[in-house]
Amino acid sequence: MERIDFATAKRREGIPACWKWSLPPLLFFFLFGSVASAQEVTLSGRVIDAQNVPLAEAEVTITELGSSTQTDQQGRYQFSVAPGVYTVAVTKVGFLPQDKVAQVEVPGPVTLNFQIARILPQFGQEIVVIGTRAARTAVETPVPVDVLITEEIREASQVETSRIIQFLAPSFNFSTSTISDGTDIVRPSTLRGLGPDQTLVLINGKRRHNSALVHVNGSVGRGTAGVDLNAIPASAIKKIEILRDGASAQYGSDAIAGVLNIVLQDQTEYTEIDFSAGQTFKGDGESFVLSANHGERLGQRGFINLTAEWRDRGFTNRAGADPRQQFLSLPDGSPDPREATFNRINHRYGDAESNNISLFANSEIGLGEQSDLYFFGGASQRDGESAGFYRRSLDSRNVPQVHPEGFLPLINTDVEDLSLTSGFRHRFGAWALDASLTLGANAFEFFISNSVNASLGAASSTAARAGTLNFRQQTFNLDFFGTVQGDLPRPINLAFGAEVRRDNYEIEAGELTSYVDGGVPNQFGGRAAAGIQVFPGFRPSNQVDESRSNVAGYVDAEIPLSEEFLLGLAGRFEHYSDFGSNLSGKLAGRYEFTPRFAVRGSVSNGFRAPSLHQSFFNNTSTQFVFSQATGELVPFEVGTFRNDSAIVQGFGVAPLQEETSLSYSLGFTARPADSLSLTADVFKTDIDDRIVISGQFQAETDASGNPVDGPIRRILEPFGANAAQFFTNAIDTETEGVDVVLAYFKPIAETRSFSFTAAANWNRTQVVGTVRTPPVLAGLGETLFDRIERERIEYAQPRAHYNISAKYRHGGFTGLVRFNYFGNVKTVESASNPAIDQVFPGEWLTDLEFAYKFQSGLRLAVGSNNIFDVFPDPNRPEISFNGIFVYPRRTAPFGFNGGSWYTRISYRF
Repeated sequence: MERIDFATAKRREGIPACWKWSLPPLLFFFLFGSVASAQEVTLSGRVIDAQNVPLAEAEVTITELGSSTQTDQQGRYQFSVAPGVYTVAVTKVGFLPQDKVAQVEVPGPVTLNFQIARILPQFGQEIVVIGTRAARTAVETPVPVDVLITEEIREASQVETSRIIQFLAPSFNFSTSTISDGTDIVRPSTLRGLGPDQTLVLINGKRRHNSALVHVNGSVGRGTAGVDLNAIPASAIKKIEILRDGASAQYGSDAIAGVLNIVLQDQTEYTEIDFSAGQTFKGDGESFVLSANHGERLGQRGFINLTAEWRDRGFTNRAGADPRQQFLSLPDGSPDPREATFNRINHRYGDAESNNISLFANSEIGLGEQSDLYFFGGASQRDGESAGFYRRSLDSRNVPQVHPEGFLPLINTDVEDLSLTSGFRHRFGAWALDASLTLGANAFEFFISNSVNASLGAASSTAARAGTLNFRQQTFNLDFFGTVQGDLPRPINLAFGAEVRRDNYEIEAGELTSYVDGGVPNQFGGRAAAGIQVFPGFRPSNQVDESRSNVAGYVDAEIPLSEEFLLGLAGRFEHYSDFGSNLSGKLAGRYEFTPRFAVRGSVSNGFRAPSLHQSFFNNTSTQFVFSQATGELVPFEVGTFRNDSAIVQGFGVAPLQEETSLSYSLGFTARPADSLSLTADVFKTDIDDRIVISGQFQAETDASGNPVDGPIRRILEPFGANAAQFFTNAIDTETEGVDVVLAYFKPIAETRSFSFTAAANWNRTQVVGTVRTPPVLAGLGETLFDRIERERIEYAQPRAHYNISAKYRHGGFTGLVRFNYFGNVKTVESASNPAIDQVFPGEWLTDLEFAYKFQSGLRLAVGSNNIFDVFPDPNRPEISFNGIFVYPRRTAPFGFNGGSWYTRISYRF
């Protein structure tokens, strides 16, 4: 087979599409750089443990301002603040958190020292800023928040950021699919069993842009465009906060399931080089990750932290042998001799090959005594290679003169991602303002190789650019936050502000070869398939360049009605230029019966605006439908038409509108002992008008496949189409579940400790009510939203996920064992034949790691993921595509690679 390397085929002219901005971020610095500042006072001190040993990297936070810093190697910290009364909180993993009140007066300075005890568990003591407008520990928030710290992220030992989160947070899912076009390289991630685009992702508290790719094949999250978390290198992450509660009123559209806030590294004490290598037990999927992180102080208050990472992963293949006839029989009817020597592992069924390079920065610069500039963001570039269905030599879509033995078409992808936030923060008394501009962009280019456009015959090239998807987002935020002193026992924490956002979505056409119908008959004399095989290119008629804007205002208050009772109120108004306005609100509360037990709960309504992807994506693609007659997946060319097109209007489909939600949460936090923490929360989320991709409406034919008159044919015929699908608000869903987290930490001696955590998520999503079917399509509700799509929403993600881990430390040695249980999932391949449905039972996976950290700063680790080499159950014969698809290709929550090993070395200096 001819192979064309994607990297050598790429040719860029000018500025990449995802890097084009309408407002340079540097302008933002100049606009705010001259703001004057008032007189400030130095507030400083030291943090030590019970043995008077200085504690480095302790988190010190001024609650009223939301400002934080870390202690240096001598345990020292320092702030410059305006005169006033402040609450200063200190936290460090494995230590009892402590806070003190500081009276800051001119002329100062003020010294505030802390001595904290090493007695409490790791869980719940981290300061969080998500889900609350005041800095609190995770167990003090009125809504559930998970916090994944640097150490846990490192010890997860996974290659991809999304996979790391999945193996640490049971409410987060990152399903595996294969032979699914662009979804092979940018897989969707979800929270609490909802859609990928129903979770809002923030970086340092600022909105992160979505991927340009919309998932249109048969994977979890079909019809959505979520955030590509794997564009963010794990080595650049300080911690990850996961708010498991509806938060549209606090943070805006998309926060129906919750919010994921990634906090970037801000350390300034060292440089760390990290290298890891591994592969699967089968000998494929080789992975290499090389990263470097460096921090420097800039003046008294400023810093800059830089991260560079290279990540390379080879493809895996778990395909079975292809038993089918590959070549046309000889004239005398005997088999072609090549049948005997042909390599029948001709499909690629597993993880795609990918190579990722990224650079991230996080910085803050002091301006005077009361103001700061900050910026953060990064750029990443990923080359991916995945495959489609093998085209046999005797296939009508093959051109034997080009591929005598058939061919495996390859989908090469070039994913470029860029983000930059620049902002200005100014403090005045107990208040602060924060103004920022965030620019984000994602470009997703398709390049098809080792293929052919059969309609061009032997003259066809074997490679072509199939087009590019672009998504760009600009977000301006102006936030005010501070405290109001009243007659209550503690000050009211208040925040309000505004957001202005502009989104742009583009589809760029591919090369002529990628989509043209050359008119040359196929090898049997019939009409040949047009376009490059596996992913026909976007045509000029598919091109899109659409934008929209929205304006929002919000207010968020936390009111301490008593020492025990905290009440939270939030409201948000948003107006979109393309679909109108929306108002959302939230009520949350926490009541502390004793210092060791509290209850919490919330009720909120939310919304998610239809994405530009869902409004304007359109193309003609190759999809596969199960044929009961042949027992095979049969390729089928189907058009996806934009919602505002004439053909969709002919079906009577209404314009897209927002999804709306109503969420409830109720739970408790408990600390039965100093070394034991427990939280449990039940939740329910009702979503109306969920946006889905419809089923395929095909022009009517008779039993022999000949066209006959019918209502669908009459709609499609004027547009020269044989089948159509589209986005529409078709269904309502109900999701309910429980989250439980237990943590235990036991210091055994000064240099020894044992920790244990157990977390579980149970959730169930159901489609409720009737499918919203336009009158024109009366009686075709099962086509509009068939049982395949219903089961994908209800059963394609595990309804149960448990995570149990235990860690023992003795001096520089650490031993870690982790168990993950992924519950049942179900795959449905036929809309009309439930007899071939298959339920895949839940499985336990076991990870093991041993590490030793030397005093020189060198750390060595060896480990294994899925050490017992667990696989999903094999597919039943009816859906295994002749035994080629050994494992489920659409609903595999932990993949189908089996076990793997790795070794890791890092050096900090």
